[in-house]
Amino acid sequence: MKGRNALLFAFSLLMLAFCLMLAAWVPMRASLDFRLADTRLSLETSRGRERKQQQEYDQVQTDLPLTRAELAETQPLADEAAEEVRALKETRKALRERKKALEAEKAEKTGNPENPENPENPENSEKPAGEEGTP
Repeated sequence: MKGRNALLFAFSLLMLAFCLMLAAWVPMRASLDFRLADTRLSLETSRGRERKQQQEYDQVQTDLPLTRAELAETQPLADEAAEEVRALKETRKALRERKKALEAEKAEKTGNPENPENPENPENSEKPAGEEGTP
């Protein structure tokens, strides 16, 4: 009986050790499986992103000669339009200067009180602070 009890005790210890090892191994294995699945999904996503970028790059490479041809066609028109805008700005500036000169000349000849820079203009005379809004 003593040998049988010792054998039963050894078997029980062996089963306890196996159960403890199994209890520790199952969660660890589940964690590893989850991380492996997550890594696979991440890798698949990265590969899909890489394929998409490659397709976009290839599309750009095929469209580039056509785009350059379009640019070569429209560049002279853009340059012409920019030159026209510059010329219009210069003309506008010259007209403003001419208008100022004509106004100054007219003010000198007539002594026009409407000229805001004319010292004889009654609007330029200083009024007391309380009389600004009264006629």
